[in-house]
Amino acid sequence: LAQAMRAALEVKDYAGAAARSGDLASLGVVGAQKPDVAVLRGHLAEALGRDEEALQDFAAAAASADRPSAVEARLAELALRQRRGEIKPDELLPELETLAVLWRGDLIEVRTLSMLAKLYAREGRYRDVLMAAHTASRLAPDSELARAMQDDAAALFVELFGGGKGDDLPPVAALALFYEFQELTPIGRRGDEIIRKLADRLVAVD
Repeated sequence: LAQAMRAALEVKDYAGAAARSGDLASLGVVGAQKPDVAVLRGHLAEALGRDEEALQDFAAAAASADRPSAVEARLAELALRQRRGEIKPDELLPELETLAVLWRGDLIEVRTLSMLAKLYAREGRYRDVLMAAHTASRLAPDSELARAMQDDAAALFVELFGGGKGDDLPPVAALALFYEFQELTPIGRRGDEIIRKLADRLVAVD
């Protein structure tokens, strides 16, 4: 029933998820399953606009000893608090970086990296943005979220080396960044222009 509820949430079948939640309530949830079910109920409550209820469910799961559920719940709680304007970017960033270290290797990490990438972009930490997208693509190449991050990274790469966003980067630092993520170079004329512009910058500093 818990897996059916999660599947229903994934496809935004909230009526089905609510029905499965009711079934779980009727049967009773054993201790070991409580954190996972609390996370699911939190997601359902958030989808239905019951934010306070969702925060309570996420907090309960985050305080549990079940690490996968605790990390997923903490990430969901942070995302919801960010959406509600209850946490500032400089407070959110260390929380997400801690989660990225504590839990690795699945879609939870991809979601954490996605949130981090947006904060890094806001702070002009371009290498961190590109590295987050690279890591997400390696972890879950078929994930819609990872593909979206890769698209954003490719657009940022073009802005850095083909537009004016990277003009403040020292030339040698720009070269290092280019070679680290050169697979993002677009094919064709646009890519040629990027390489010529980078070469011109290097020539300008001998």
